[in-house]
Order: sequence, then structure tokens, then C-alpha cells
Amino acid sequence: MSLNRTVAPGILDTADIPLLIPEVITTNSGTVIHIAHNTIQPIARVEFVFKAGKWFQPKPAIASLTAKMLLEGTITRTARQIAEMADFYGATLDVSHGFDRSTVTLYCLSKFLGDLIPLVLEVIQAPSFPEYELVLLKQRLNQALSVDKQKNGYLASEAYSVKLYGANHPYATFISEEEINAVTLQEVRAFHALHYHLHDCHIFLTGDISPSAKEQILQAVHHETVPPLKPNQAHKELSSKPVSTSLVRVTTKNTLQAALRVGNEVISPSHQDFPALYFTTHLLGGYFGSRLMKNIREDKGYTYGIYASLSTKEHSSTFTIGTEVKGDKTHETIAEIETELDRLKQEPVTEDEMHTVKKHLSGKFISDEATLFDQVDRYKSTVFLKLAPDHYHALVKSFLDMTPERVSATAAKYISKENLLYVVAGGN
Repeated sequence: MSLNRTVAPGILDTADIPLLIPEVITTNSGTVIHIAHNTIQPIARVEFVFKAGKWFQPKPAIASLTAKMLLEGTITRTARQIAEMADFYGATLDVSHGFDRSTVTLYCLSKFLGDLIPLVLEVIQAPSFPEYELVLLKQRLNQALSVDKQKNGYLASEAYSVKLYGANHPYATFISEEEINAVTLQEVRAFHALHYHLHDCHIFLTGDISPSAKEQILQAVHHETVPPLKPNQAHKELSSKPVSTSLVRVTTKNTLQAALRVGNEVISPSHQDFPALYFTTHLLGGYFGSRLMKNIREDKGYTYGIYASLSTKEHSSTFTIGTEVKGDKTHETIAEIETELDRLKQEPVTEDEMHTVKKHLSGKFISDEATLFDQVDRYKSTVFLKLAPDHYHALVKSFLDMTPERVSATAAKYISKENLLYVVAGGN
């Protein structure tokens, strides 16, 4: 049978994203182990996720410095020896930190997992915290910070988070060289001792996980000595700083370009209106053919790209429009953003545009779960955001029932221009 290349392939009306249901084991000590087993490829990923993000730090920079120091040496290995062992097995060992959690991650061939689990456990449980490495790490962080603070985009995001949450809130991104230098080795050790324990973490095993590797993890959890002082279960409650709708300007040396951040705090993913807000945000600026992109990039030529997005953390969700524009076009850009926000409230979205957004979102969710690792990443968000296991599956289904009337009502309720914070860094 010949293929008629003049006829485009059909597009499905619905997208049925995979619903991953891992095996979950909760140990007597409190560790939660999630196992997504798949033998299609002989690879494995092991993640240890701790309550050790910025939300739990007693002072600035401690969570970051502690996480980065874990790979700088253990009681039996130097940083170089840790790296050499990972390289010998063709593995990747990484430690990352975020606003809420810190994660130790191992990628490797499944046949080497049993050899590498002891290394990962040693990095977590027995770091040596060499003082000279802390000094060098602070120097590197300060150098990177110095470079970042020359960028309009960084300064805009920094001022946006501070104005949105307040300077002392864990979700504010401001950090100074003085705060980095003020962290002591004793404080790093104390933060590690309080927050990096297997009995108070989530462990995610993904891929070709052998029964012996699973047993290694269970034995490590079983034999860990639980300290009398357990990590704090929740950070003290911090109320967000009231947002001013006045324009916040950050003066920089770069007047040829300006970075804009526009947004506010919004509802959490568990809220009944979240699907409509997600859909509305995507229509406004979530893809290349969105309204903001067509207007401000294609029609006006003020920027190479402008996007609207939702960011969800464990204790806050935000709606944000971000872009970098010509330095003399900041007022015009803001005016066009407000025009598009008003249009959402006042003009019904056409059926053609609704159809396009539904198709794009369906394809996006499918591509975002192309691999088992992707699926586990999404599953992790349901765990930490306390969502139903089928949350994203239901979210995609809800897009099919979205109407122009609901989009207008959602825009008016949650992203009205009168309630947004405006930040501009640079420009003239």
C-alpha cells in the first residue's frame, strides 16, 4: 500500500497519559520507599529525598552549602576518590537542593547498582566536611553570585521573589556574599546531622532494580541509628508580604535591555480551579504560538520570547510572566501584557484557539512523560504536593471540558492586572 504524503496524519482528540502506580513500602522507622520497576533497559536511578531545602534552614545559604559539601569527601574517601569510583562504573552521582527538599541521585547500569549503593550511603551518612573545601566552595559561590548579579534577568527574579514573599522568606531568592561567608563549618555539620537521615526521607528506586539492591536499601534503613533529636516536621509559618501593585524598578548598568517579571501568588494544584488556571496560563503564554508571543514577539518585535507559567512549591504557587525586552520598550511591553490580560476577561476565546490549546497541552503532557524517569518525576510531585495519584491524568482530561466562559472567569479571578506585581530590572 502506497503512502499518500499529501495528507497530514490525523490528530487524536484526547491524550491518555500513563498512570504510574509504584510499589510503596513504609518502614517501621518512617522511611518511605517508592519502587517503579521496569526491565526494558538495564539502567537504574536511585534518589534519596530529604527535608533539607531552604524551607528548613535556620539561616541563609546553609541548605545549599550542606548539599554541595556532601560530595567533597567522606570519612574514607576524598572528593576525587568519590568521583573516580563513580566514573569507573560509568555512573553519575549528584546532590541537588531546592526550596523544599534536597536530593542525592545515582544513575548507573543495573548490574553495578549493588556496588554503588554503599558509596551513596557513605556520602549521605558519613561526609567528612573538610574545612578547606568549604572555604573553596564559598569562593566559587561568591564568584558565581557576582556574575549573576550583573544579569538583568537574575536581578529581576530576585527582586520579584523578595517583593512577593518578603526578604526573610525561604522562597525569596536573595542571597549576599556576606550571608554566604557567615556560614560556619559547625552550622553545616549541625544542619546535616538534623536533616539527612534515612528514617525521615523518601527513597525512589526507578528502572531495573534487582531484589538484592532493594534488600540493600532496606537493610541500610533498618540498621541506621535514629538520633534522639529528629528533624523539624514543618518550618515555622511565614505569611507572605503584601504585594504592591506599583511598578518596582531595579537600576542596573545594562540599559539596552530590561528584564520583566509580572505575577502573583495563586491557588495550589489541589484547588478545584487549578485546571482552569493552568489552561488559561498556557493559552496566554505557555507555548510558542500563545497570545503573548504573537503580540509582543511576532507583532511588536520587543523580545525574542515571553512566557507565562505556574510554579508550584510545597507551600506556595505562583503565576509569573517573564521576558527580556529592548531597554526602551518596557512601558510598551507592560501595556501590551495588560491588553492581553484584559482581552482574556472581556473577549470570549474562539473555538479554534481553544482547540489549539487543548491539542498542544495534550501533546505536551505526553512528551513530558516519554520515559519512566519522567513519569517518576511527575509522580514525585504528587507525593510532595500531597495530590491524588491520578492528579495529572485527571488534569489532562479536564482540559477537554474547558470552555471560553470558564477561561474568562478564571482570568478575572486569579490573574487580573490590578492584582499583579510588576518588576523591571535594567532598561531606561
